[in-house]
Amino acid sequence: MRLSLVVVYLALVVLSIQQLPAFAAFVGLPLTASLQPTPSFAPALSTNLTPRAFLPIVHSNPLCPATGETYTLIGVNGPYYKNNALTDENPDFRLSILGYVPVNEPLQLVSYGSGIPDPDPPRFPGIFAPERLPAFVAAYKRRDWNWNESGPPPYGTPGGANNDWPVSVLDLATVPGEFIHIPKRNAPNNPSGTVAMVLYVDEDEIAVHYGDQDRVDSGYVVYLLNFCVDPNLVALYRAQLSNGRRATGQLPAIRNGQRIGIANRNYVTVALRDTAMFMDPRDRSWWPGYAHIATLPLGRPKRQP
Repeated sequence: MRLSLVVVYLALVVLSIQQLPAFAAFVGLPLTASLQPTPSFAPALSTNLTPRAFLPIVHSNPLCPATGETYTLIGVNGPYYKNNALTDENPDFRLSILGYVPVNEPLQLVSYGSGIPDPDPPRFPGIFAPERLPAFVAAYKRRDWNWNESGPPPYGTPGGANNDWPVSVLDLATVPGEFIHIPKRNAPNNPSGTVAMVLYVDEDEIAVHYGDQDRVDSGYVVYLLNFCVDPNLVALYRAQLSNGRRATGQLPAIRNGQRIGIANRNYVTVALRDTAMFMDPRDRSWWPGYAHIATLPLGRPKRQP
């Protein structure tokens, strides 16, 4: 009896397989694959595959460690940047938005005549502790910007390389894991002893104004990027915003020698503005204390601040 049932079952299976093309045609299903068995070690592949590009997701800074610092808030003196009409996602605050292009220029200290007349400029050796003159790793020109302040962030599009100076952005050699600081300057911007106010900061970059005004067209502005910023500083800054705009009348401020993050590459990128104009960060004016280092004398560029 059991043998008879097995024979009947196998006969039904064979009959079903034989009738499969007719059934598929009846219900309107395409039957393009062969019913031949496919070895498990060699799966059948379609020849009509659509090409796809699967790119890795890059997280610029998934987790930055705290430096142990506590940061101060100071009041903003005067109006907000552009009267708070724009968010902080703009090229005046973010060098990464403005952009820069590599140039083939000497990677050494340079001199432009007698240097700048200010006896207290930001001093780049203070980025490091102990202070030092690092190797210059790569040089760039910052881009121009085609502004459209009535549009959405970032309020325009990048232009071509700006030719005011031979170099306006510079990579400085670092030791991964070392602390990063802002350049030092003597003049305080607040009775608490801070010297620079944060205009923008996120996990990878910071822009500071050496003063207490929310602007880039007066005084010194320094940009540092491509390092791991202290998450406490980032959180304090963002707590002063609402939808990307200033909201509390205060912004974080930084002291000389205060740690703001940690090097996570073998370089950190820097740029500096003096009264709105980007300057050459190789200029010995920003590197006092290294008069014994040979400098390359250069003529004045076509524009001066």
